Amino acid sequence: MLCKALHNNGKVYAAHQFDAACASLGIRKLHAAPYTPEAKGKQERFFLTVRLQFMPEVETSNIASLAELNESVWAWLELIYHRSKHSETEQTPLERFQAGLADVHSADAETLRKAFLWREMRKVRRDGRIELQGNTYQVPSGLAGRKIELRFDPFDLANLEIWLDGNNLGKATVSQQGREKHIAVERLASQTPEPAKPKSSIDYLAALRQEYQEKLRKEAGQLQFARLLRNNNPPAEPLFVEK
Repeated sequence: MLCKALHNNGKVYAAHQFDAACASLGIRKLHAAPYTPEAKGKQERFFLTVRLQFMPEVETSNIASLAELNESVWAWLELIYHRSKHSETEQTPLERFQAGLADVHSADAETLRKAFLWREMRKVRRDGRIELQGNTYQVPSGLAGRKIELRFDPFDLANLEIWLDGNNLGKATVSQQGREKHIAVERLASQTPEPAKPKSSIDYLAALRQEYQEKLRKEAGQLQFARLLRNNNPPAEPLFVEK
């Protein structure tokens, strides 16, 4: 069963890499008609909520890394956004999501990794060589003269997967490498950070991250304890009940 995703007509949603990722995950990509923001009103409303509630906290927080920013987003989603009741539905986002779990199709981490690999076509030279971003690679000589698809992580050009007619033929061998990252992402890691802004004495997101980590630790402990009891002596009553 195909999932559907509605997007606007921005360049990122028309990119070849995005099309490949959707196809790999069984997602049917749909574009909203130009100048019809109401077609994707739920997405726009969520973005507005992020700008009004989350982003101001980022501006006054002492976030020092991308990892902390990501953890802050998850903490805000789990502890604040998912628990806030919608004025029209009278349900929280979490309750709405759980009501439709039968229609949710998840993918494991490895499937997601493969889906978002970048893809480029190359014609193999007579000597079995190809080039990508100024680097030279060797592929099986039997592919000489043929067009192959390269799939790779743009942050790691040392590992190129060779694909032909939908089949993975293994990895190309690096012959000469001068660039480690694709030029399109290299500048992302080399951008000079902006000067630090004055911070509030109260770091709301730091406190939220700490609360979120404590919640995860408690949930992990409950799961492990429940599994241990089930393996040794299956209980007649539920292990965890609301008080």
